[in-house]
Amino acid sequence: MASSCTSAVRTDGIAVLTIDQADSRVNVLTGALWADLETAIAALAGRPNVKGLVLASAKSGTFIAGADLKLLGNAPSPNDSAVRAFIELGRRVLETLESLPFPTCAAIDGAALGGGLEVALACDIRAVGQNPKVSLGLPEVKLGLIPGWGGTQRLPRIIGWEAGARMISSGEPIAAAEAVRLGLAFDGGSDPVAAACACLIQVDREKERQRKRDPLPMSTAVREALTVMAAGAPRPLPEAIALETEAFLRLAGSPESKRLIGEFFASRKK
Repeated sequence: MASSCTSAVRTDGIAVLTIDQADSRVNVLTGALWADLETAIAALAGRPNVKGLVLASAKSGTFIAGADLKLLGNAPSPNDSAVRAFIELGRRVLETLESLPFPTCAAIDGAALGGGLEVALACDIRAVGQNPKVSLGLPEVKLGLIPGWGGTQRLPRIIGWEAGARMISSGEPIAAAEAVRLGLAFDGGSDPVAAACACLIQVDREKERQRKRDPLPMSTAVREALTVMAAGAPRPLPEAIALETEAFLRLAGSPESKRLIGEFFASRKK
């Protein structure tokens, strides 16, 4: 069977890997597509003439629509071995993509949803086109799931925990303009593949990758607030408020709180 992934290396050394799943209106992350991606990426990694990689789709209006929901919907119970193997396969492919010895960019000119966005997040940068169908999102919570291929960790590291948490918890997609505003992607104009190829020459891949490797900056107070919100939500209100009180008392009088309160009063005197 022919591969769903074909690649061509341009004269400037930029490889364009095009995803075109046979007999499907859109690209869907099945086990077979993950395997094709793994083979294609590995082949490019070993070519000394490759200076960058652009991931693109041959499907009009779609980058990658998401994961194989039939496999997930047919899982007999939690912790299913087939689902685990499926998730670990995708993780392995994205870890390989993220460690390539040249910069990478996802050229998105349609829907990049769920696992499709997670593939793009593993690239160093992302370009969005002008197709009205461009949408980027992680809708897993609407299906009783969470992102399973690094989305909960890569997205907040790229756009910040507030915007990341909002996208993940709502499951709602964003359009191209919002993706650009958040710093999730840059405007690729009418030809995002060409824009991606041109941009890759200037990308500091180590800077982009280090940003995703580093811990996500978050103050102690923000971390406590998020923890209390999550822990208190399923409890009756009196119990939830009791959790809040204990967290507040842990923070009041702490060195960080004292410093910030001091800075607040100092700023008022200016």
